[in-house]
Amino acid sequence: MVRVKDAYFFIREFEKVCIMMSIYHLGDNVVSLRFIPFTYKELAKKWIYNLAVDSFTSWDNFFKAFLQKFFPIHKTALIRKNIMQFKLGISEPFWRFFERFKDLLTQCPYHGIVKW
Repeated sequence: MVRVKDAYFFIREFEKVCIMMSIYHLGDNVVSLRFIPFTYKELAKKWIYNLAVDSFTSWDNFFKAFLQKFFPIHKTALIRKNIMQFKLGISEPFWRFFERFKDLLTQCPYHGIVKW
């Protein structure tokens, strides 16, 4: 099931699976759009079945709509805030601190923080 927290991870994993599939006469874009409904459960499945049949003409259009629905801008803003205010916990080993930090970065790849 797609959870809001896992939206970016879900899409990344799905794209990796679609890259491995190749169907004669169909582009990667079409394969992704045809198989994505089978990966959903509950809320996400209801959302996609309530859309018009040809709502998305490209994977990019779908990706933007999916994130708008399941990872709205206020979630990105909250994660960015958490990244900017990230602190080492009392008696927390640095490796655990760094793992938590990397997890936050993974939850929101478009956080806008420059990588040094």
